[in-house]
Amino acid sequence: MKKTTMYFNMLLALAVACSCNDSKTKDNAGGEVQDAGAAYSGPPYTVQLEEFVNPKLPDLHSYTHAVYKDKIIMIGGRTNGLHGQTYNFYQANSNKTVYVVDTKNWGDPKGWDVFSMPDTKIVMPGINTDQFRANNAQFFTEDSVLYIVGGMLNSNVPTRLKDPKDPSKGVEMTPNLKATADGKTASGPKTLALITAVNLPALINTVVNNQPMPANSIRQAHDTSLAVTGGELDVMDKTVYLVFGWNFYFTTPPTPQDLYTHQVRTFTYTDNGTTLSISPVTVCATCTDKYANNLTDSGNFRRRDGTMSAAIDPADGSNGLLYYSGVFKDGDINFDSPVWIGKSSAAEQPFVMRSNVYTCQTVPVYSASRKQFYATLMGGMKNATYNGGPIKVPAELTATNAPVTSVAGDFSSIPFTNQFSTVMMDAKHGFKQYLLPDSFPKTITPVVLPADPKDTIGRVVLPAGSVTFNGTESALYWTTKANVLPNGVLDYDAYIKANPKGGSIGYIHGGIQSALINVFGTKAAHYSVASNRLFAVKIVPVAAK
Repeated sequence: MKKTTMYFNMLLALAVACSCNDSKTKDNAGGEVQDAGAAYSGPPYTVQLEEFVNPKLPDLHSYTHAVYKDKIIMIGGRTNGLHGQTYNFYQANSNKTVYVVDTKNWGDPKGWDVFSMPDTKIVMPGINTDQFRANNAQFFTEDSVLYIVGGMLNSNVPTRLKDPKDPSKGVEMTPNLKATADGKTASGPKTLALITAVNLPALINTVVNNQPMPANSIRQAHDTSLAVTGGELDVMDKTVYLVFGWNFYFTTPPTPQDLYTHQVRTFTYTDNGTTLSISPVTVCATCTDKYANNLTDSGNFRRRDGTMSAAIDPADGSNGLLYYSGVFKDGDINFDSPVWIGKSSAAEQPFVMRSNVYTCQTVPVYSASRKQFYATLMGGMKNATYNGGPIKVPAELTATNAPVTSVAGDFSSIPFTNQFSTVMMDAKHGFKQYLLPDSFPKTITPVVLPADPKDTIGRVVLPAGSVTFNGTESALYWTTKANVLPNGVLDYDAYIKANPKGGSIGYIHGGIQSALINVFGTKAAHYSVASNRLFAVKIVPVAAK
């Protein structure tokens, strides 16, 4: 009991030390961010969140999702928190339920209804439904169809890779591909080489009304180049861009294959409602490094678990993609450079990012009048500590006020963050990054954390008003359609003209929620959990603050 109380007090002390006003950002040490005092020339807006509590929503992260009319569809993902340093991907923590959220025409989120169905009931002859319980798949929606690419099917037994702190601890799988107690063959995690088309109206009807899926409402194609998890995906000018990621699987006997793609892969698809097919997967000359599909820690494109958004090139108004940071550079540290991806090119940009360097949600914004593109990144993890004092408007992050604190080989030096930052690109592809005065707010309700696996600490409940770290592997649902460009980027000039004081553009749901700023090396990984927190995302012009 004494140990439980001591640990609970430690968590509360950490929460108090890191607590913040809902509209103020804190640094690693919990110090309030102060006013930089210089003339402001950064992004013309900030992003604020308003939390809504709906206990019906599932606790999920790293899941596949889509919006059809006023319904949200949630598939796969994970129900526990951040994986350990040895990648313990286990089916016990896989989401095996398909959810349909009825927003009631985007009414009050507290009144949204949630329907669910076990994924085992989503059955169609000849269709592999593994992607319905996979995590970190890539996906997109076209009209009324959700397309799912790749993703990781977790192991049905506990598995782990080499411990980066102790290489003598090799691969372990229990019971090493032998028959399990229920007679099934044990299998390690694998990455799925599939693209699956799911008719959303049919899936919604199946889940809400408990009806069977109609014929051809799920279609599928197989290609080994689609075996990617933890990558990013977007559709640009009718071409699918599958960006970076890895192919992670175990062979027999259990030997891990940890193949990063090192590539931007492109393909087109044909779907006539009965048959789904894709063109040959291609890679442009600059869209790969020389280490593609090699078991190596080298390469500027050896990336996964970064964030990517559609973008507008301020130089000429053309479409592009920006990939922000990701992991793992040289196998043991975060990348801190963005990658600009054009229609037939990819180039690492000479710029150091200092926040939001791991998978989180982003709001892409373009201002033609300013000839600037912006991307606001929310939460996730960071690699630098801001020491510039209190801010009232976005403050530029520099080597002086935000020195990089991440250390190669030490994952604990890349902590969670509640910070929001905006990456800004001008017409000459000059980059800056600004820390926003807003961040994830304190909890409205208590947070129940799991008991220690060894039952030495016991279950802990954080009270309402606690600071937890949010945003990693969350989902963003856009609700605004007006003033959004065809590629999904918000047209800031038109939006602010129509909404002078700003407004809500969508909702963030779920993700990893951590009671500790870092769980690596603490023996307390269970104090990060899957979240069901829901926030309205608001664009607010700086002048209106």
